[in-house]
Amino acid sequence: MKWLTLDEIKDQLRIEHDFDLEDTKLTLYGESAEQAILDLCQRTYDDFIDNYGAIPAPIRECSLLLVVMSYEHGTPASAQQMYNVGYAFDLKLKPYMRLADGPLEETPIERVTMGSDTKIAFTADLPDGLLLKDIDFEVKVVNVSQKDKAKDYQKADCIMIDDGAAYVVLVDTDDFGVGRLMLRLTVHIPDTDYPSGTRKEVIKINPHMAIIG
Repeated sequence: MKWLTLDEIKDQLRIEHDFDLEDTKLTLYGESAEQAILDLCQRTYDDFIDNYGAIPAPIRECSLLLVVMSYEHGTPASAQQMYNVGYAFDLKLKPYMRLADGPLEETPIERVTMGSDTKIAFTADLPDGLLLKDIDFEVKVVNVSQKDKAKDYQKADCIMIDDGAAYVVLVDTDDFGVGRLMLRLTVHIPDTDYPSGTRKEVIKINPHMAIIG
């Protein structure tokens, strides 16, 4: 298991005995619960650590709820069985569900010489036919090998293109040092389930760009 432990699973289920066969089953349920959460959120373990520094408490709580469900029904949890869980589970998990991600396939990397200005275009696959122009967002440009080399941009700092489906951020390469760049787009999506009326989603976008000396 990546973040759950056998002890906390037993504590959740109020199990006090110590049987190897039972421990094996509980470990299977824990591993299945974690994988179901990752599948639902369309994330990886490393992605959670990179974005939040640790596994967020609501994710741990939802994982334990899935273990309880598995224990009660005698079958490991899967993302396809989530119709069995309650509204509260969905509410806790929603802020961590990824809407889209940057392309991971092999794509030529554009190499930009440090000291030059460059433009980086970005977009996001949003729900309900929304476009980036319809919502508030912030974007952080980060050097993936030097995390301290980063800069935040507000929506007002960016240039709208494609009738609002995409935006361009203007980058001074002197701000980032030598290395690959990554965009961390934070969008604020209308959602009446939240008191503020919006929920936050973080989307990592790979612009396939590297700064060279």
